[in-house]
Amino acid sequence: MRKIGPCSLVFGMMVLLSGCMTGPHIIANDDPYSNCEPGSPEWWFQKSQIQPGVRQKCKKGKIWPARPRPTGEGQQFSHTFHSAHYWPLPYVCQDRQYVNDILEVQMSNGWMEETTLYNRHFSADNQILTRPGHLHLQRILETAPVRRRAIYIQSTRDPNIDNVRLSNVTTAIAEITHGTETIPVSVRVAREYGRPASEVQAINALYNSSIPAPRLTGTTGSGGSSASAGGGAAPAATP
Repeated sequence: MRKIGPCSLVFGMMVLLSGCMTGPHIIANDDPYSNCEPGSPEWWFQKSQIQPGVRQKCKKGKIWPARPRPTGEGQQFSHTFHSAHYWPLPYVCQDRQYVNDILEVQMSNGWMEETTLYNRHFSADNQILTRPGHLHLQRILETAPVRRRAIYIQSTRDPNIDNVRLSNVTTAIAEITHGTETIPVSVRVAREYGRPASEVQAINALYNSSIPAPRLTGTTGSGGSSASAGGGAAPAATP
């Protein structure tokens, strides 16, 4: 008769205990964490939503581990194996999506700044587009991607002036596109970070006017000695 060794006995107990963890309960058929029948598809679905990792517990007044960790029921053995096998999926996908969402917000804000007509683009007299403002509007309509092609107007906090600017910009868009495109135009509160072209031109003109004239400094040393040597020795002075 074949004898059962200690190793076989321990292995059998491990299999029995793991089966109790991952399948229907043998001893008890109730799960305090679920209202579904243990081992049913609904029960397994609930268990699949449990987060992986070590559970945080309080022992002798201290939290173990000290870092934030899930609390409550732990994963089933098969789910723990699944999480370890495919780690860091699916959490790396969530991290990438989080970073992509931040980049999308930054890109959207950048395109909003790029497609905004500021106060410097309008004439102070009749609120029509100046020549630089018209060129900026034309560049937006020609080079901006379709999903970024929206015109924003810096708000003056005066509804009457804002409405006049909206009407003038809408008319300019119709003239540039010959009425073939419908571009959304809206007013937003913005701060002007750039400078007018006239101010930049004045600064460059002052910079160019203050440049010193080119000049050559006197040469001494080997250069002077060689020049003297090439011309011959000077005659000695007579007493």
